[in-house]
Amino acid sequence: MNSFFELLQAAAGNRDTLSVIPDSREEWDDLFMLAGRHNLLAYTFPVIDRLHDEVDVPLGVYSRWAMMAEKIASRNAFHKEACANLYKGFIDSGFRSCILKGQAAAVLYPDPALRQGGDIDIWVEGDRHAVVDFLRSRFELHKIVYHHCDVKMIKGVGVEVHFTPSWMNAPCANRRLQRWFLEQGDTQFANFDESLGFCAPTLEFDAVYMLIHIFRHVLEEGIGLRQLLDYYYVLVHLDDTGRQSALKHLHHLRMDGFAAAVMYVLKGVFRLDEKFFLCPPDEREGAFLLEEIMISGNFGKYDSRNAHEKGEGLLGHGRRKFSRGLRYLMHYPSEVLCMPLFMSWQYFWRRKNGFLYKGR
Repeated sequence: MNSFFELLQAAAGNRDTLSVIPDSREEWDDLFMLAGRHNLLAYTFPVIDRLHDEVDVPLGVYSRWAMMAEKIASRNAFHKEACANLYKGFIDSGFRSCILKGQAAAVLYPDPALRQGGDIDIWVEGDRHAVVDFLRSRFELHKIVYHHCDVKMIKGVGVEVHFTPSWMNAPCANRRLQRWFLEQGDTQFANFDESLGFCAPTLEFDAVYMLIHIFRHVLEEGIGLRQLLDYYYVLVHLDDTGRQSALKHLHHLRMDGFAAAVMYVLKGVFRLDEKFFLCPPDEREGAFLLEEIMISGNFGKYDSRNAHEKGEGLLGHGRRKFSRGLRYLMHYPSEVLCMPLFMSWQYFWRRKNGFLYKGR
């Protein structure tokens, strides 16, 4: 584990090299596996490339690392163009929009081509029904939930069209969050980046939103270090005024405690300098969060608690999610206790609006 964290610190420019070089094929394979679990193979490849000139990196490991980095860089170029086309399509149809995470976050990296992405997330302004009706008339819809819908818009790329960037299970907390998103909308939908070809969130917005995004995935399915690295680069680029503003909003949203846990993870894993902290780290909560991150891997794909039987129904899905969520009861009580409430409400809301069925 220490070698993996040191590899990430070297990739972030916070360490010159690894203090202990792996001395067996098994150790190199473990390092490759961990980087893969967290979608960080391309990001860490420049360090492996340098090491290859200095030490004996097994050819099989080096070749796989290099091929993955090249594949990811090529896919990033395609994703960037896809985001610009998607943005233009919505603008031409009368909808303001903003690309969340993904290519919008990649621009903060030293080499944007090495950030491994996934689906495209786009926040579209407008009433849910108006957005859904527009999408239904042109594309195949797969799933519609409270905050987004899955749409087949680009071949080979998943697209999530967001009605709102995120949500909270607890009703009062969600009202505060949705009010904040509403206040922030105009600024985000007007923040056009010429180099990207689409609107991207401001750093001040991402300093709040990305933390909430991490929090949601911790509770729902798990999160990997790639998402924490995105947040690392947000904080590195954020100025002092932006940090003060972000912490103020996070305190209002009752998320400053989680922010303290994230500061602990960013310091321990990436060596984030204290001058970039939003708040002092919380060692107890941070150690718990880091353990969960390492168990989960990218979006919980390696967490056995997420395993489900084939053909799992809505009831079984809800029971499994709540059972997993109980692990966090002592850490995030209101969100865990309100999880069944939100899931039940969302089911009847989807049913009432005809959103339960594929393509509807």
